[in-house]
Amino acid sequence: MNASNPPNLSILNSQIPGAAAHLASSKTRIRLILTIALVMVAATLGCSADGEPTPYDREDFTPIAGPPPLPMIFEGKFTVAGEPGPADQTIYAEFVHGGSLRSTTLEGEYIQVILGPVSVDDIDLGVISFYLGTRAGDHVKADQTWTWSQVNQPTNQVLDLSFPRFPES
Repeated sequence: MNASNPPNLSILNSQIPGAAAHLASSKTRIRLILTIALVMVAATLGCSADGEPTPYDREDFTPIAGPPPLPMIFEGKFTVAGEPGPADQTIYAEFVHGGSLRSTTLEGEYIQVILGPVSVDDIDLGVISFYLGTRAGDHVKADQTWTWSQVNQPTNQVLDLSFPRFPES
């Protein structure tokens, strides 16, 4: 058998009872398997878009027991679309539940973005994200993040940040 001469199902059926039905059901199963595989691939690709991650439930809050951990104090240079950032912009940082107050930038620099974890999720997930803009308005996430580690005293950390664009006004 080759691709140019497909099997004659009537001959198969006359020689081997049920052969044509078996061949047809095999083709149907293969088509079904391929269809399921394509749907699974499409679903996987559709779910792995590069958009914003699913936000955490900020209402599901388990506070840290005992005294709060000491904060980190971030500062550094910042750029927007590859250029040094202008003065009088707002930068802030967030965990899942804990967040810094807003900090106003200097020309090409930000200073005193201060935060520490306030919930069990903040410590367990431990990733700090930085934003240009305001929580209530448009904000742009920095390309950089910081992984939290426990400190024994308030600690200054230099971290240069780059933002892909300015927030919409």
